Amino acid sequence: MINNWEIILAIVIVGLSVVMPIFYSYQKKLKQRKIEEQIKEAKYVTEKEKIRVYLDQINERTRSKYR
Repeated sequence: MINNWEIILAIVIVGLSVVMPIFYSYQKKLKQRKIEEQIKEAKYVTEKEKIRVYLDQINERTRSKYR
């Protein structure tokens, strides 16, 4: 005959086999989203740096005209 602990053990095993893949896929999706945000931020910083360099070049040209 099946004991109570065997029933509980079977429920736990089935529950974990359902919950664990969901948990791991959520973790993977969260990690991917974090990486995408870092890439997006890096692109923004790169564009900002390009603009700063361009403005510095314009400033240098303007200053050299009036020296």
